[in-house]
Amino acid sequence: MMATLPIDGEDRRVVLSVPKNGFVYLLDAKTGEFISGRNYVPVNWAKGLDDETGRPIFDPAARYWEAADGEPTIILPSNAGAHDWTALAFDPQKNVLFIPAMTMPERRERTASGEYSYDQRHGSQGDPEWQAFAELVAWDPVTQSEVWRQRHALPLNGGALHTAGGLVFQGTAEGYLNAYDAASGEQLGSFAAGGAIRAAPSTVVADGLQYIVVPAGAPSTSAASAGLTDYSSTKESRSRPRLLAFVLGGDAPTPAWAAQLTFPKPPVDRYPPEAAAMGEAIYEVAGCVACHGYGGRSAGGAAADLRMRLPANLEYLKAVLGGALAPRMPEVELDDAGTEALYAYLVNTAWRAYEDADSSRR
Repeated sequence: MMATLPIDGEDRRVVLSVPKNGFVYLLDAKTGEFISGRNYVPVNWAKGLDDETGRPIFDPAARYWEAADGEPTIILPSNAGAHDWTALAFDPQKNVLFIPAMTMPERRERTASGEYSYDQRHGSQGDPEWQAFAELVAWDPVTQSEVWRQRHALPLNGGALHTAGGLVFQGTAEGYLNAYDAASGEQLGSFAAGGAIRAAPSTVVADGLQYIVVPAGAPSTSAASAGLTDYSSTKESRSRPRLLAFVLGGDAPTPAWAAQLTFPKPPVDRYPPEAAAMGEAIYEVAGCVACHGYGGRSAGGAAADLRMRLPANLEYLKAVLGGALAPRMPEVELDDAGTEALYAYLVNTAWRAYEDADSSRR
């Protein structure tokens, strides 16, 4: 983001960069010179930035790049980063930057082969010290210091919008459009959108009225959102995509939330658990998770929820992996054993969803 800021007593055109690594960078827009930088979320892989170059000062104690066998380590920020593509916002009058930030602890462990295994869902497995969450951070880039921050329960939320009236808007994974006082961070309102919000709101004026416009619903166009379904939405907020306009005095009903999912009884018998366990690893390594989500739970859209649309048989799955649905789905190279293991995982996952839904109805 470009801005003009008072640096050392004079106005200076700068670039505000907030990449994945957890630091805010202030750079000279003309020369690229590093001016200042600081972490805006917890960072455990670096001790700070070099004052001259802006390069990270690696923390030898972290040892995340050489974790020994059987000695897992937790990395902050994770591979997903502390800030992704979601839009920043900026107040040019008070020189405050608004950052949609996320904390998703990542557990890494070096395996016997020398490769790394990692689990980005570690924080959701009951350890409160490593719980995943998000924040909307108001940041002063001149002093590189926090102004305020608001915490969200789920880490993948929408981008930010700042208005001249002194408000900041951000949508959430739970399906609400929140409004904050830009100066204090006080939440002034929370408005039901009926669906998860990942994009940034926009604002327009028509016939003298100011509207806040934002898309809401199942965030299936983002591989990160679809792959990390439980982080980017709730069951209720995985509704059909729609475009919403909010206005003061608006009286339209709250958009409908997602209906409870029902799952058909799988047409094939379960596989042994050990076969499904191998298939789960293949499902993630082969990249299926990026679109179809963990456990086949797609956030919606073109990527099918594989608990509902289980491949009819092994031969059909082989055809799909071989490119039968290209270009909508790319070809995936797996041998016969790998394909059967993947099918076993999908079958058992579909059975689990069916039985869980059936027990909830009783």
